[in-house]
Amino acid sequence: DALAMVRVTLERMADGGIHDQLGGGFCRYSVDGEWTIPHFEKMLYDNGPLLGLYADLARATGNPRFAEVARGIVRWMTREMRAGDGAFFSSLDADSEGEEGKFYVWSRDEARSLLAPEVYAVAAAHYGLDGAPNFEGHAWNLRVSVPLADVAVRLAIAPAAAAEGLAAANATLLAAREARVRPGLDDKILTSWNALAIAGLARAARALDEPRWSDLACAAADTLRRTAWRDGRLLATRKGERAHLNGYLDDHAFLLLALLELLQARFRAADFAWAR
Repeated sequence: DALAMVRVTLERMADGGIHDQLGGGFCRYSVDGEWTIPHFEKMLYDNGPLLGLYADLARATGNPRFAEVARGIVRWMTREMRAGDGAFFSSLDADSEGEEGKFYVWSRDEARSLLAPEVYAVAAAHYGLDGAPNFEGHAWNLRVSVPLADVAVRLAIAPAAAAEGLAAANATLLAAREARVRPGLDDKILTSWNALAIAGLARAARALDEPRWSDLACAAADTLRRTAWRDGRLLATRKGERAHLNGYLDDHAFLLLALLELLQARFRAADFAWAR
């Protein structure tokens, strides 16, 4: 029963508009009862724990859908949130060009113009572009409206063809979205939130046998040790090269969690000494 509760919740989250169907990762919360329209802000502190959770669920159920959601979170973290030194930025704004969600939502005409007809047919049915707009009466925030297996039946095509069509649509739409004016980036490096990201990466690396994710976790931990650990004291935040403010309880607690997860993924004596 407990596993069923977790599975249903994470299935609905993954299918909903709170999940970035193209770029991976999750928005902060939904503003409606059907998880269709989010507050479009994307936070590191949500996505780090969700990464570990989806990876654990993939391992517990054997369902590849959950593993793919986890991989999407990592792709988003590395593509949009990773600093040059290996640490992670804090968040992305909800709005761009003065409008919330503008970066993420679509008009039907724009999506149709970008995709081949057979590819658009798959994406439109899957994401609900063939129905009424769900965002402020004029646009669509992408969410799973019809499962892909049912789309294949509806279009009388093989499931593999439906999967190929959706993958092609996602790649094309994401590339087009990347050319839009981007939401603002909060480029603070917060110790506690980075620790949550490190813990999620390390846990997911073990669950899904992804050593590269351990590399990412180690790199972020090394950067924190170099920049946020001074004379035996932990600092809470950094902007550029300036780290300051004594660490709070959550900084210490989440960093210990991160180091324990990291030690289980890849034992390094320096991490063990730092945890002590």
